Amino acid sequence: MKNKKIIKRIIKYTLIILLFVFSFWYLFKDINYKDLSHAMKSLDSKYLTLAMMMVFLQIFLQGLCYVFMGNGLGCNINPITGFGYCGVDLFFSQITPFAVGGQPMMVYEMKAKDDLPVSKTTTMVLLYSFLNKLALIILAVLAAILYWNEFFHNSEHNGLMVGLLIFGVCSNLFLASFSIIFMFMGDFAYKVGARIIFTLHHHHMLYNPYDKCKKLYKTVMNFKASNRYVKEHLFMSFIVLLLCILKRFATFAIAYFIYRGFGLSEHGFFYIIFAQTVYAVISDSFPIPGGIGAAEASIKQLYEGIYQGAADGVSETAAILVRGISYYWLILVSGITTITVMARRKKYKKDGNNNETRIEEDSSVSEELDI
Repeated sequence: MKNKKIIKRIIKYTLIILLFVFSFWYLFKDINYKDLSHAMKSLDSKYLTLAMMMVFLQIFLQGLCYVFMGNGLGCNINPITGFGYCGVDLFFSQITPFAVGGQPMMVYEMKAKDDLPVSKTTTMVLLYSFLNKLALIILAVLAAILYWNEFFHNSEHNGLMVGLLIFGVCSNLFLASFSIIFMFMGDFAYKVGARIIFTLHHHHMLYNPYDKCKKLYKTVMNFKASNRYVKEHLFMSFIVLLLCILKRFATFAIAYFIYRGFGLSEHGFFYIIFAQTVYAVISDSFPIPGGIGAAEASIKQLYEGIYQGAADGVSETAAILVRGISYYWLILVSGITTITVMARRKKYKKDGNNNETRIEEDSSVSEELDI
């Protein structure tokens, strides 16, 4: 059993490394390095700084979402603390498939650091996840309505882009639909899920059905708690949705500042924002860390249209900078934030306050959260 787990880990991390190598190769394969150097010299450092600051704003806005939701649930979370927890979420989300690692780790830290009840923090996590996904779907629909011809009609690779977009929209709608079913039809979802679990067990395709049903029940209860929160705090939920949209704008504005940094102004702010929305829908939908590979393919094709008429090497340089800031720079910033949060937690444990009990509670968090 241990050997199988080791082999699976080796395969997983080998695949991730290969995807990283492919992503860099794909971005750099057609680049003339003389043009790249010239393009970098023409970049206005003021706009580059603004682009990098958007990562901090992104984390801050996500933290505000938890401040508002926490207030509604009686959890005192200040903006600085929220920034730290969301840094943990974003760091682990960027390095795990389907971004599943961030939320359990954030709940774990909330419990370990501030002793926030898992039932309440799980409600916040599930609600934020749903509203953040809804924000992306709303922006994607607006992008398709307002700029379909501009993004796809003139592209040499429009077939690839349309296919990736359809896959991205369908996968996001699929995940959002599951959230809605669990939130508003929890009992029905549990009965269907339990029936599927025992059917698979009957055909020897799944083991420990009662444990699986127990985890499913906990998940359904958490979603139902999110449903109650929405009904009791409808206006607050709307505010969180608006903050999620603003957070998406902050993330997508990185591309706009890089665009302006090259002295270009043909396309307006909203054009660039919606172009990045298409890119996000595609890259977020693949079960690989950061959408590696699909992200590079989509961003490069989009930028060929956005930077038409620009100097040689500008579009390739812009694609590298936007991807570098929105993904790799985000990993660095959120990684440092994560280290800071975890260091503070270790200091709390050093004080010797209920160490054994707290460790047992913390270890159960990841088991309870099968998100």
